[in-house]
Amino acid sequence: MRLKNKVALVTGGGSGIGREISMLFAKEGAYVGINDIVSESIEKTIQDMGELGSQALALSADVSDSSQVQKMFANLIAKYGTIDILVNNAGIGEVSNNKETSLNQVMEAQLGEMFQGKIKTHWAVTENLSDADWDKMLRVHLYGTFYCTREALKIMSKKNYGRIINMASVAATLGLETSPHYSAAKAGILGLTRAVSREVGSRSITVNAIAPGLIETPMTDVISPMVKQAWVMGTPIKRAGKPYEVATAALFLASDESSFFTGQILSPSGGSWMP
Repeated sequence: MRLKNKVALVTGGGSGIGREISMLFAKEGAYVGINDIVSESIEKTIQDMGELGSQALALSADVSDSSQVQKMFANLIAKYGTIDILVNNAGIGEVSNNKETSLNQVMEAQLGEMFQGKIKTHWAVTENLSDADWDKMLRVHLYGTFYCTREALKIMSKKNYGRIINMASVAATLGLETSPHYSAAKAGILGLTRAVSREVGSRSITVNAIAPGLIETPMTDVISPMVKQAWVMGTPIKRAGKPYEVATAALFLASDESSFFTGQILSPSGGSWMP
């Protein structure tokens, strides 16, 4: 087992990619603190682990709140005594419930107009983006990654060992016209990844990022079939990815096999982004 007796914390572990990472890490021998803001989803993940659920600890917290993050780490350390691996996976999509339909409609209209040779439907996302939506997106993704990284380093630095894995997105490198705030948050995560990797590398702590493309998760369920198909057609492998295909990248970065990787971006995206 590649993570035998390691202690990991996976944020956003109650569903989608985080759930898959949590389950895979447990299979590979790790003790896993599973965080989510929805406690019921954590319990469902642990229940679905079967016997491996005994290796998991439920840690309900909002990672955008530094005081809750501090309490979460205190609970993890009280249970396991240390942390070896941190996966900063918690994230959100659109933060206003009425936006998904309109964004899909604009995208579908543009696709139709593209085939006619002229785009008449234009985006107006940034000019209509509220302070609250911008702030919420950055707080969950970027602030949450920082808060958790800060707490993990307090422990990892003392023992000169650690693996930090940050969940970015191809949105950080390509820019998504539908989500400037999401793209900005994920780009910030890449900058933080590179800076911290340089800071802590001499202590045998690696910091890397994963930048998935379109993955079949609850967060992408709101995207219309037409828009998904357009994305897939622009992807060399011609399909969306599975959460497990992201989890295996996280497993590699969490294992000692990746000890010479730091400040890097792995992109399970089917080739939709090529550095």
